[in-house]
Amino acid sequence: MRAVWTIISLNAAVFGAWQYAKAKNDRALDRQLYENATLMEANLQAGRNHTLITSAFSHREPGHFLFNMVSFHAFGTVLATVSGVRAAHVIALAVGSAAAGSVAWLYHLRTSKRPQSTIQKSKGVFSSFGGGQIARHIYVGLGASGMVMGLGAAATCLRPSAPMNLMFIPISIPLWAITALYFGVDAYYLNSDSKVGHSAHLGGAVFGATFYLLALRNRGGIWTMLRRGLRR
Repeated sequence: MRAVWTIISLNAAVFGAWQYAKAKNDRALDRQLYENATLMEANLQAGRNHTLITSAFSHREPGHFLFNMVSFHAFGTVLATVSGVRAAHVIALAVGSAAAGSVAWLYHLRTSKRPQSTIQKSKGVFSSFGGGQIARHIYVGLGASGMVMGLGAAATCLRPSAPMNLMFIPISIPLWAITALYFGVDAYYLNSDSKVGHSAHLGGAVFGATFYLLALRNRGGIWTMLRRGLRR
């Protein structure tokens, strides 16, 4: 769990920086955060490719930060119960899911034929500039949701029947059902006008499942179940 808490702490530090910049009206810090902790075309064009990962450690809104960190902790706790899953696995899974979510978000942004409305990786921040009837939309992505979905997918592959509790629901729900619900919602709204970056969520989930198949399948889970089923 040390790796899980380390990642949560990094997210908390960036969230705190956003809140400080807002409270103190610190425009210099705010600009630094936009340039180094958000995903947008201008940052990539300027060579700030690290934002493909750092944007996944960045939250401006308290509700967004809290929901993602609670979910990250829940999925991380499931991974911690699996023998053989080490801190290096969790870190690689988190960073890889973050990058995959960012790439998926960018690809969908660049290839989508949807109207020019602002979208984001999760419930984050966006800006529009212009005057009169002409506006230039700047698409900004931030948030750990892709990373969370990556951990969720890997945890589901390892422990599909693990009991989980959703907020305000008094009964336990198997992890596979929660993950399937999240994946289904993201797929359904992928090309909608939603300001949630569903493509980033899906990209993170695909990476998480792939990571399980490549690095964690010998720790049990659906791969073992499938092999046993084929032997019968």
